[in-house]
Amino acid sequence: MIKTLFDTISHAELSLPALEVSMLIAILTVCLTFKFTRTGLIVAYLFVYRWGWLFFLEQPAEMLVGYLIFGCLVCILTVLSMMHSPA
Repeated sequence: MIKTLFDTISHAELSLPALEVSMLIAILTVCLTFKFTRTGLIVAYLFVYRWGWLFFLEQPAEMLVGYLIFGCLVCILTVLSMMHSPA
């Protein structure tokens, strides 16, 4: 299973729209300029998670479920960590 996942990811080709990448860079620049680092991290996570989701839709269902579970787990742990740590 892990070898299949590794082969799938290592041979993946994904083309991103220039508008979305430009918007991501602009938003991250604004977040870093005004020291909204947590917001920038969340925006970057959502961008990568969305494109990973679109990639895994074409893969077997087991990989999509694993991606969903792992992504939700990371999101929950991130929110808990941000709530726990001081601003």
